[in-house]
Amino acid sequence: MTRGPIRAPALALAVAALTGTLLASAPVEHAAPTRWAFIVGIGDYVHFEDVEGGDLPGAAHDARAMRDVLVGRYGFPEENVRLLLDRDATRAAMEEGITGWLAERVRPGDNVVVFFAGHGSQVWDDSGDEDDGLDETLAPADVLPDSPELDITDDEFNRWLATIPTDNVVVVLDHCNSGTATRAVTPFSRARRLGRDVQALPRPPGAGRRALPGRGTDPSGFDGTGARVLELAAAQADQAAVEAFFPGGEGAEAFHGGAFTTFLVRRLWRAPAGATYLDVFTEVRQALRHERFQQDPHISDEGSLGSSPLFSVDGGGPSAARASLTLESVEGDRGTLDGGLTLGVSPGAVFETASGAMMVVESARPDRSSVRMVTGTARNGEQAALTGLRFSVDPLRVGVAGLDSESAAALENELAASPGVDVVDGDPAAFSHLVVQRRGTTLQVVGSDGWIRHRDIPAGAEGAPALARILRQEGVAKTLADMENPAPAFQVSLALGGARTSLGLGETVSFHVTSERDGHLTLVDLGTDGTVVVLFPNAHHPSAFIRAGETLSFPTEEMDFELTVLPPAGRGVVRAFVTSRP
Repeated sequence: MTRGPIRAPALALAVAALTGTLLASAPVEHAAPTRWAFIVGIGDYVHFEDVEGGDLPGAAHDARAMRDVLVGRYGFPEENVRLLLDRDATRAAMEEGITGWLAERVRPGDNVVVFFAGHGSQVWDDSGDEDDGLDETLAPADVLPDSPELDITDDEFNRWLATIPTDNVVVVLDHCNSGTATRAVTPFSRARRLGRDVQALPRPPGAGRRALPGRGTDPSGFDGTGARVLELAAAQADQAAVEAFFPGGEGAEAFHGGAFTTFLVRRLWRAPAGATYLDVFTEVRQALRHERFQQDPHISDEGSLGSSPLFSVDGGGPSAARASLTLESVEGDRGTLDGGLTLGVSPGAVFETASGAMMVVESARPDRSSVRMVTGTARNGEQAALTGLRFSVDPLRVGVAGLDSESAAALENELAASPGVDVVDGDPAAFSHLVVQRRGTTLQVVGSDGWIRHRDIPAGAEGAPALARILRQEGVAKTLADMENPAPAFQVSLALGGARTSLGLGETVSFHVTSERDGHLTLVDLGTDGTVVVLFPNAHHPSAFIRAGETLSFPTEEMDFELTVLPPAGRGVVRAFVTSRP
């Protein structure tokens, strides 16, 4: 049975000098359509401290990562990308970047990306177009703690976007305006909502009245869209968009980053040529669920721009993205690939060239991988495709620094024979995937993103067996969630019956799986409480063979049972694996 609501499974002599200066800063004319990007990442807020609701350690990293993938993978000219970071990203600078720099240079048919990583906020609405009487805003670096004067409302943002003279604008927003109340504080994550009490802001006359009929907001809360704009947003209106600490592993560099942007950038690096915005968005949404982040991203338009190839321009087709890596610096049986940890490549990954050369990654950096030839020979410039991946075997790290000595000792004793779970004691800032916190006479288990996964566990020796059981289940769930192939040799799709994306307690559920190749199917449920259940095959139906191109439904009509959604409510994940052997 399933556990909880299952959701299936990125302006004379002196005059001449003055004229030269003006010409040098004037917009450059271009004949063929091209690509532009205005990228903002605010981690250092002028009037706020380095605490939850203030500075954001990962926003600038997000901005640089977005710049790198647009330039390095999708052919954005470097001179066509403007990057605004931290205190440079004031309201005035953001307005000028869109209504000045972009508006004066972009031409019809060009592709434009506007990216924002930072805080969202709210101010009193005096126009009557918000259901809750509050207007959602973006928070520039100089936003004020006691005044809405420098906030950027969605109406203002739309007016700025309207000055860009193309119908091909993509807006990516990694922020949130609400939804932080159910999170716990950990050293490893922060919500991207400004730490400011809207009740303390000046309230203009007429503010806060109910919205006029038919004038609601879009699901993301911040309505930064129009018929000519595609919006990708990190979360729904009532959810927190979080940035988290990504610890790396296998030699990877640790970093803070927005959960949405981190998975978006990874998918943009890996996307095959011709992939659409909707294709990538769907993969990002699934990745967030697999990693159990409690936020649902939003895409504004699934019919026109959303179905267009990534970053395409009028008359130019899709950007020249490639799905393989280039082999460089080949010497004997050693070489270098021009991609690495950023793409999810790790030591042990296997690549092959069209000529039949096979190589194994020995070490990886963010943008390069060192390989050793196993079979065949290769030459500089050849393309190599990923054909195999060694999955991470990192254990689940559980922080117990905040526990009393009795509870910590009892837990460590219970987990002594559990190799998949490591107890982290001592430094509370040492990274942990899960943190156990004491609340009075009970304990709660908190994810590194701040979401409470388990609560009301008895403290001390009494609750240690139950807590250890939960953590062992979480360890298995992590292992399954980590099993991701960034470049599969064939595609497998998994969908909920009825094309739904969520379910309520007590409802029945079915799954539909399609594979491009023959193989043996395994369906695994990662429940909302950490329980892992192999749904299919099972004792009653040990065979689960699926043929290429067919859709296999589970439960089948021949099976004499139903799957029912059981408590606790929350977010679960079902994963489908198709293998050549059972």
